[in-house]
Amino acid sequence: MDLLPGINKLFLYSRTKLSFSLTFILLFPLMVQGTESVYEERVLQARNGNYAALLDYLQHYQQQHPLSNEQVADWIQVASWAGHDDDVVRLWSLWQRKMALPARADAAAARSYRNLKRWAPSLALWDRARRLAPENDDYRIGWIKTLADARRDDQALREARRLVAAQPSAPHLQTLSYVYQRQGKSWDQLLNDTRAYSAAPGDQAVLNRLINALTLNRVSDPALRLSDKAALSPEQRRALELDAVAGLVRLADTPSRSEQTRFTLAQKALDRYDALFARWRHEPGADADIARARIDRLGALHAHGYYHDVISEYQSLSAQKTAIPPWALRWVVSAYLAEKKVDRALAIIRQHPELPPETEEEDQNEMLYALMDSGQYSSARHYIGRMTHNVPYTRYDFGSPTPQPNDPWLVGQSLWFQYLLMTHALPEAERLSRHMATTAPGNQGLRIDYASLLQARGLPRAAERELKAAESLEPSNIELERQQAYVAMDLQEWRQMDLLTDDVIARTPLDLASRQLARAREVHHMSELRINGTQGIHSDNPVSGSHDQNWEAAIYGPPMADNWRLFGGTRFAAGRFDEGKGFSRNVSGGVEWRPRNAWAELALSNNNFHGANKPGARVSAWYDVSDSWRLGGGLERISASTPLRALRNGVSANRAETWVRWYQNERREYRFGFAASDFSDHNRRQEYSLEGKERIWQAPTLTLDLIPGLSASANSHDDAAYYNPKRDLSATAALAADHVMYRRYDTVWSQQFMAGGGAGWQKSEDTGAIALLGYGQRIQWNNVVDAGVMLNWDKRPYDGKRESNLSVAFDANLRF
Repeated sequence: MDLLPGINKLFLYSRTKLSFSLTFILLFPLMVQGTESVYEERVLQARNGNYAALLDYLQHYQQQHPLSNEQVADWIQVASWAGHDDDVVRLWSLWQRKMALPARADAAAARSYRNLKRWAPSLALWDRARRLAPENDDYRIGWIKTLADARRDDQALREARRLVAAQPSAPHLQTLSYVYQRQGKSWDQLLNDTRAYSAAPGDQAVLNRLINALTLNRVSDPALRLSDKAALSPEQRRALELDAVAGLVRLADTPSRSEQTRFTLAQKALDRYDALFARWRHEPGADADIARARIDRLGALHAHGYYHDVISEYQSLSAQKTAIPPWALRWVVSAYLAEKKVDRALAIIRQHPELPPETEEEDQNEMLYALMDSGQYSSARHYIGRMTHNVPYTRYDFGSPTPQPNDPWLVGQSLWFQYLLMTHALPEAERLSRHMATTAPGNQGLRIDYASLLQARGLPRAAERELKAAESLEPSNIELERQQAYVAMDLQEWRQMDLLTDDVIARTPLDLASRQLARAREVHHMSELRINGTQGIHSDNPVSGSHDQNWEAAIYGPPMADNWRLFGGTRFAAGRFDEGKGFSRNVSGGVEWRPRNAWAELALSNNNFHGANKPGARVSAWYDVSDSWRLGGGLERISASTPLRALRNGVSANRAETWVRWYQNERREYRFGFAASDFSDHNRRQEYSLEGKERIWQAPTLTLDLIPGLSASANSHDDAAYYNPKRDLSATAALAADHVMYRRYDTVWSQQFMAGGGAGWQKSEDTGAIALLGYGQRIQWNNVVDAGVMLNWDKRPYDGKRESNLSVAFDANLRF
């Protein structure tokens, strides 16, 4: 708000009296009387603000008559009142050589020198005036204020305090206030203006100065209340009302406040803006204030989470050609990011290069996430570089040799960690995050970041322990609860996940991160449809036959009692063999159980093959011993892995399997399995497998993995109607690449490449080469669709003859 008029007229001293000069030598008595009458009239006019009359009179009079020192003093003083500082300096310099001037002439010249920022002659003249009139309080006040202007801070403050100590009157307190103002100590200024108002509550000038000091320090509500006692124009009163509501907006926009407090303050500000709009809509001259109120109101809308309204109001203001300041555009950019419209946010930033960089860590993370989620990795890296360029690890406070932690450096490191995390550079991210968390154990945010890294690496129990340690610092931290909810979801702690999510949503219902958590829980509570299958294009191997077709579908209901889900499904397989076509149909239903650290399914089925229906059953389960070890197994009557050719010939198999998985992190894991099948033709099959994954290389949009595999089997009979080697062994290694072609928030379109080879051995046959090739694409959308298709080709030996197989595989997971 602009300062009230009259407050900054620092150079007028109301108690300075203009004396009447008399001409001592006059030729004629009547002329003397007439001259005095004219002179007195000019003096009265000067006192009423008409300075030109006396100045012109003296200019002409001195050309014909000598002037007394009092008349010269009048001339200098009135010129000072008129603001003619150069004339004052010229007149004083001219006449002080001709006569001894009174103190008031020196004081007027001192004021003009001060206005011209010529501190040394001004101070010298103040000293001279004080010597001539030591009891004049105004001269001492002028001298102290000039000391403050000349930045002789210590002396000015010492003299002002001495003045107040001698007599704590309103003028003396205002002098001390002015010294503090010149030193930039606005709160000390406010204290002394408050004391001055207490000393002279009826003085309008003192009241106006206090209102200005309150406004300067953004203590807007008390300033507005005091304005009821001041004579203000409608424009000034509207400005005070706007400042008061803007104070609420600033409080609501402060991240350190609790969520409920911020929402309450934001809603209170919005209500007051509505009242102001209703009152000012018909006031003349209020258009500019209404425009300012609409701009300030963007902050209240943003703090309350009304991001769509922020965007709508911004578009309305832009359509009306209203200039929006950079600090308000920051809210608009944030609203666009919250609405996942990153392109429009970046367009505003490009159109307004004067926009200040984000100062709050929350805003910086928001921009980084938007760039990353929209696939703009190079822009994200450039953004981090801009935020961390030339930012030192420590800073030095003025006058202190002790280095202090530099918060912008820490924020930059956190941004760099988030970039590494979201670009799959998890080993580098872990080294950085672990170092920061262990070297600053009292920083809860760093420990939460480290826990999110552990979760991203597939170590939810380690993440849970880290979050539990962080909980001791601030149990109700909203970021802590969000991360705990995600970890609980990975650990299948469904009740805990619901409680945490409920609390987060209740506290920050419109926050983007909270809405994402709510969406994850909503997806968890949806029904699920799983579909997968293969379609042979060209195949002549004895396992699947030619023109083979396999597909399976299962639908899972929403969770019941947290851990349970009912499901039902069907499976179909068909293929052509030398002896004819083979078909297999399966309909099943069962229940799934998902407690912490475990999973189990029980299913009953009807299997139709070889012209008959036979009941089947399946039990599958696994148990997590730790983040690294998982044990699993299953029993199945009429196994789904029974070769179709065996079913075509009326042979079924029961199967038992067990396996163990070792998982280091997302870059390395291995699984060893053993299975035994009992065929109805009395054949006994044993199968062994070892498979793994080694991450070789990663970039923001590309990962490259090595997939080694080793498998072996043994059969008790080798004369079955299906492919049934007595002994066989195969070893393969493949490179699998996953390339993200498009990413925009929850929509990801990627392509997959696979190429590999190996060798296969079969008892009584020569070792043959194995070749593998594959290409596919996958789409993920809105967390409810995950579907992919892949074209596969392989060539491997069967009974000593290398057979090729070309097929299309597809899978989809749909939530509804």
